[in-house]
Amino acid sequence: RGMGKGEEVGWYAREEEDEEAKLKQGLVWDLDAVHVLNNEVASKHVFFFQYGCLVFWGLTPEEEDFFLELVRPYESDSVADADREHDDMTFFYGAKTRLFHDEVCLASTSPLEKLSISFAIAQSAKLSILESSVEETYEGTRVYAQELAGTGQISLSQTEVSKMIGQLFIVRSSVNLESDMLSTPDFFWEKETYQPLYVNACKYFEIDNRVSVLDRRLEVLAGVLQMLKDQLEVRHATRLEMIVIWLIVSQVGLEVFWQIIIHDILGFFNHRC
Repeated sequence: RGMGKGEEVGWYAREEEDEEAKLKQGLVWDLDAVHVLNNEVASKHVFFFQYGCLVFWGLTPEEEDFFLELVRPYESDSVADADREHDDMTFFYGAKTRLFHDEVCLASTSPLEKLSISFAIAQSAKLSILESSVEETYEGTRVYAQELAGTGQISLSQTEVSKMIGQLFIVRSSVNLESDMLSTPDFFWEKETYQPLYVNACKYFEIDNRVSVLDRRLEVLAGVLQMLKDQLEVRHATRLEMIVIWLIVSQVGLEVFWQIIIHDILGFFNHRC
């Protein structure tokens, strides 16, 4: 879900403060994420991401609902509640950080370690929303490609074709505009030691493979978009041709009517000066 940026200012800390200290204070060091820490229960953390994803660590369902309602007034371009992506994983502490079988093993209690994995979790959730949008559009337009292949035309009016083109354009634009959020966060430029945790989490969620599949689907949608455009142009050209043909037929008909009916048969305008 989209979350407005204007209300995030109150969470920012001074730039000279240490990142680890900022996280422990429940503050934010840049635009990548907002962190909330429960000072009474150190294992409870909430990470807000500006592209509309929230990652909870150790919260009860009631506490999660509280934060979801907290950001609801600042949402923009929200998806329907039924389309929200919601995943649960179990986490515990061990010797080595790793993800397996819907479980997260953490090697330390560092908030930065949780944040590194949260980046991948948030990107995976956002990617799921984009996948659903593209898949829905893909399934909705595939029938017209099959119809065109079978009959040579599309059983849609010009207005409906124009609307379909607009919908496809909106989907492609939204994916292209939000594709930057699937890249490596700037946070890891300064915290390179935590990047392997993020990379391993991305591999677990198969983000690179899913992005490749998404790109291929977008290419198919681009082809459908071009097909609809071509069909619209053909219809327009055909309509112009029919108008020209009817104008010629009308002109010939008038000429015949004038020369044969009016001039020759009825004899009007035959007198010479």
